[in-house]
Amino acid sequence: MQKKKVLIGVSLGIVFVFSVLLISMAFLSKSTYSLLDNHVRVAEDSELTYYLDVIYDGKDRNLVMSSDDAIADVRSDYIYIEDKIPNGLTFIGFVNSIDGSIGAVRRNDNTTSCGGYIVDGINGLSYNEDTRTVSFRIKNLQAGCKLTVGIITRTPTLGDKKRMDFYNTAFGREDSSITNSNTVHVYLGRDNIDLYTVTYSYTGEVPTDAPGLPDVESFAEGATVGVINDISIPGYTFSGWQSNDVTIQSSSFTMPASNVVLTGSFTKNQTYSVTYSISGTDMPPGYRAPKDKQYSAGEEVNVDSLKPGDVISGYKFLGWETSDVEVDSDGVFSMPTKPVTFVGRFERVKYKVTYQFTGTILPPNPETLLPTEKSYTPGTTVTLEADPVFPGYRFLGWYKADTFEMPEEDVVIYGEWMQQTGIFSPVITKTIANPSPTGYYHSGDRVIFNIVVTNPESFAIHDVILQEPESDVSFISGTDYTVLNSSHVRIDSIPAGGSIIVQAEYTVGDQHLAELTRTVSLIGALADNNYGLDTSKEYKASATFKIANISLQIIKKDQNNVGLEGAEFTLYQDENCTQIIKAGLLFDRLLPNQIYYLKETQAPTGYVRLNGTLSLTVDATGVVHLPGYTVDGTNGKYSVVIFNQKINILPDTGGIGVVPFVIGGVIIMVGSAVGCVYFVNKKNGGAKRAKKNKK
Repeated sequence: MQKKKVLIGVSLGIVFVFSVLLISMAFLSKSTYSLLDNHVRVAEDSELTYYLDVIYDGKDRNLVMSSDDAIADVRSDYIYIEDKIPNGLTFIGFVNSIDGSIGAVRRNDNTTSCGGYIVDGINGLSYNEDTRTVSFRIKNLQAGCKLTVGIITRTPTLGDKKRMDFYNTAFGREDSSITNSNTVHVYLGRDNIDLYTVTYSYTGEVPTDAPGLPDVESFAEGATVGVINDISIPGYTFSGWQSNDVTIQSSSFTMPASNVVLTGSFTKNQTYSVTYSISGTDMPPGYRAPKDKQYSAGEEVNVDSLKPGDVISGYKFLGWETSDVEVDSDGVFSMPTKPVTFVGRFERVKYKVTYQFTGTILPPNPETLLPTEKSYTPGTTVTLEADPVFPGYRFLGWYKADTFEMPEEDVVIYGEWMQQTGIFSPVITKTIANPSPTGYYHSGDRVIFNIVVTNPESFAIHDVILQEPESDVSFISGTDYTVLNSSHVRIDSIPAGGSIIVQAEYTVGDQHLAELTRTVSLIGALADNNYGLDTSKEYKASATFKIANISLQIIKKDQNNVGLEGAEFTLYQDENCTQIIKAGLLFDRLLPNQIYYLKETQAPTGYVRLNGTLSLTVDATGVVHLPGYTVDGTNGKYSVVIFNQKINILPDTGGIGVVPFVIGGVIIMVGSAVGCVYFVNKKNGGAKRAKKNKK
């Protein structure tokens, strides 16, 4: 929760700061004086200087709280100071600095400058003779600092008066917050004399930001007493100081032989809103426009402190715009009798990329060869401009990567030239040193490249740089060149008419089917006698190779779909099964557009071995086919289930065996037994019927 005592400062609407304005007064008389009850007696017709100290306190975003010994990163907006010179004193002028400026100093060290100044310097100090009021403005007063203004006056002569008293209280305002200083008191004349008091008080509803009242003042009968200026609080009308005890004329009255009470009251004015909004979608993350505020007509309003050019989280503020009022150069306007709306805009901060040439060798009019300056938002990918060209000179390149991410700052890119007597053009080729007999490479294989750089010139060339841009190709160390990193090689020197072989390698992965091309580039080379590489040509060479990773896994099962072990198949190249490729159950390194021949050369124990040869085909897309079987899989990895029959219990003679005869004999025997039982039962039944008939 933000707390405030008098003044509140807000940093960019995000970081809250606590600030307090303090005004204190002291005086210096060039004549002798004495002290009585903390009041000072001064001499007649003498110079009297009041010193007005303006102090600003606050706590910054780093939680540093200012004090007499510490400053904080908090600064005031405009602070308006008013000091009414007591009646009877004659205003002479202000204390002048040597250079006419009035700046702030550290509170604990008057010799050290600090943030804050009087607007317009000594010329910004003014005195209104009609109201007897000194006024000035302070800007950017830093918390923990102090700014002092000296006011020179002259005391009067007593004449026939026995005593004259002078009280002084100053007032300061920042935005809508007002505060008052301590009250100082000097007097002329006798100490022992009857004095009567003057007391100020508020009546009715008092605004929360109303300033404190001056201390009780004491005057002798007949003294001319000046009334302090009316209180000005934004949004309120002050009644003026009134009294039932005296008659006030021209902001003063004659002190009676009794105490006087002066009262004032406030009436709240009709107010109108000042509203802020942001146009467009470009806006700092988390930023919110200032809250609406209410002001009364004629009130002096400071536009929100966000200024054009302020940068928040990578966004630049372009300013507040309105057609409702005229805003002065200090960001202040007078509130009209209608609402006021301000619209602000942000844009992404852009930083410049500029180019410069370095070195002592430059073509004529080199500035005409520099690329045009461009601006980019942070995080944007910047691509370098093309190398400049000039006859008789060779541009050695920009000292920056071809592309880079724009930082949050301007970037200067430097390039260098050399004079060029002539040009040279090396020749580069790239071949495969270990070609595959089958035309295909498989997972884990190394493809070795021979990169040959030939110098056809009649002079040596040196510092030849080769680059393999693909991250899957790496240079291999050799004797005639230096591997700078996995993708760059430097050939120190190639003699006239000579050649150097550089090797690089690619390790095959698990690609199903692929045809890859890998290209090497010659990106730099030097020669003596001001000869330069012919940059109008491309120095590239490529090599192409094929990859195949196709396999078939055979799974053996019985008629009950139970897995079997102990089987072995053999894969052949030819239909007559004389050229063995591999034996087992897993056959990898198969090639597309090929026909293979598969035989079961060993069956699981107790099972019948498959007869005949299976034709295994791999089509152009790398898919495996085995007629009569279902082949499962994808992306080069396939499997097939092949079932085996159990061996018969009795010997197999080549025909249907004795099993049918055994079964037939059993059937005959069972039939005979059944017939015999039937015959016996029938015969016995007939005998019984004959015997019964005889009876």
